[in-house]
Amino acid sequence: MKKFFKFGCLGIIALIVLGIIIAVATSGGDDSSNAPAKVDGSTGSAKKEKAQTTFKLGDTIQLGDHKVTVTKLEKSAGGEFETPKGGNEFVIVHLTIENGGKDQISYNPYDFQLKNSQGNIVDPGFITIDQDTALESGELAAGGKVQGTISFEAPQNDSDLDLIFTPSFWSDKKITINLN
Repeated sequence: MKKFFKFGCLGIIALIVLGIIIAVATSGGDDSSNAPAKVDGSTGSAKKEKAQTTFKLGDTIQLGDHKVTVTKLEKSAGGEFETPKGGNEFVIVHLTIENGGKDQISYNPYDFQLKNSQGNIVDPGFITIDQDTALESGELAAGGKVQGTISFEAPQNDSDLDLIFTPSFWSDKKITINLN
């Protein structure tokens, strides 16, 4: 009985020590996912102390290891084979994605959504208007860069369009780029 009690107590103590080790290991350390987004504007490099989540056309925004710059915005009424729904137009976003980290990162056009002035948030469309420049999904090595376009359908002449970038399905971190 004494042996059982001795081993039972040792087992309980071992579980407590293991629990403390796990708690310390998961609560401490560098959590870069909580780091504020940084912006490098055209007027020079400015790091914001407060987490900025809304940016404008031309800003270079870093979220995690992803650096995103919307370089140009085009609107189109479509072409011979493809036209938007009545009252809508195609919005073509030209952008650059860079890997600002040391590890490989993924990119995907479905990391982006467009919000219009009515609050409607849509995913990129299967639009061939930008087929020669369309951003595809892939991987970027450290320091790598890719350029491409992402197309959406939005109400004509909407003056309040925002591009929303969420680089990870598993995170709620996102940035918003005002396209007007």
